[in-house]
Amino acid sequence: MLKLLLFSVLLVFIAISILGFKLFFMKNGKFPQTEIGKNKEMRKRGIYCAKTMDMVDRKACAACGSKSSC
Repeated sequence: MLKLLLFSVLLVFIAISILGFKLFFMKNGKFPQTEIGKNKEMRKRGIYCAKTMDMVDRKACAACGSKSSC
């Protein structure tokens, strides 16, 4: 039973070490920005979060004055 527990702890430690290698061992290591609203590359391409896109669409529909779907 103790061998299984030690093996499990070692396996979890190795997995965390491998997944966090860049974060732990490289200078200025940080997680990549995956949130759409804060990602510079997404903003360059004109891709925004659903909330922002909905707000832009509503303003466009209000500007043209149509009551139906634009």
